[in-house]
Amino acid sequence: MEESGIRIINLAFESSCDDFSCAVLLRDANGIKILSNIIYSQDYIHGIYGGVVPELASRNHIKASLPSLRIALSEAGVTLKDVNLISATAGPGLIGSLLIGFMEAKTLSYALNIPLARVNHIEGHIFSPFMETEESFPFIALVISGGHTHIYLVKSHDSIRLLGRTRDDACGELFDKISNYLGFGYPGGKIIDQLAEKGDKDAFKFPLPMMHSKDLDMSFSGLKTAVVSTIDNLGGPDKITENIACDISASLREAVAEILYKKTAAACSVYGVKAIAVSGGVSANSRIRSIFKHRGKNDNFNIFFPSVSNSTDNAAMIGYAGFFKTPAYPLENMEKFLNIDADPSWEL
Repeated sequence: MEESGIRIINLAFESSCDDFSCAVLLRDANGIKILSNIIYSQDYIHGIYGGVVPELASRNHIKASLPSLRIALSEAGVTLKDVNLISATAGPGLIGSLLIGFMEAKTLSYALNIPLARVNHIEGHIFSPFMETEESFPFIALVISGGHTHIYLVKSHDSIRLLGRTRDDACGELFDKISNYLGFGYPGGKIIDQLAEKGDKDAFKFPLPMMHSKDLDMSFSGLKTAVVSTIDNLGGPDKITENIACDISASLREAVAEILYKKTAAACSVYGVKAIAVSGGVSANSRIRSIFKHRGKNDNFNIFFPSVSNSTDNAAMIGYAGFFKTPAYPLENMEKFLNIDADPSWEL
């Protein structure tokens, strides 16, 4: 919804997995500004089970939806009467979770006759580094999270091409599984990162799957198996001391960072691109940030990351992407509007 000279207040919703988020953004002649970005995390709920329980996620989204909306509006200093665009994640994700945020957005759009922008969750992540800095087209986007490890060529807001992806586990899923296996719990990304800071990255030499493949796909299941086998060969999780756990975490983190950087750099080489945007929850990993920044500088790449607080799922990134979508107007074509729905398998 690109209209120069017009002040747009954008109310955004994100509920694709276990976080419910509501944000308010302003777009005017000075650019885009985040006025509020409320995130209701369910880590304390799902940590008991070692992973996200879809039914619990959607039930708790229902509890969080209206309070998140009220707080987001209050912190932004606006009311629903000020809003003239609504953006919402429509997929991919857990269908029960998606429907809570998307239907709240759709209901408000219908009731207040405010245009609705349907946004892909991955698209939100792709552009999240540019909520705080100027966009740089074209760029290679690496999206890394508990559910995604994807590489895209991005030429514009309307030109996004998938180049490679994991063929099995996502890298964030790998961290979760190893953290759980070691007995440190869920979510594993932050835990592995913290343990790794106290460990020796050269203590174990874990494999780097698909590094010599002729495509840009990745695989992490073999790496997971290698780490689990190492733990078992050392006597199993119960016999692993904290020092060994730190060494395993550091060596694992190093292997993952190496795979991600080399595959992303290969994409830059193939397509002649010098800018890389790394986003998603795993982009908060300190070693991944360090490797991309330092090696990227040596390879003459411009590297972009979102702030750590904006790396996880959040509505601000959905609102940002929503500004560049063609919205649906409720009273313009009611039948078309009513048929707009969430799609848990929506791929870019």
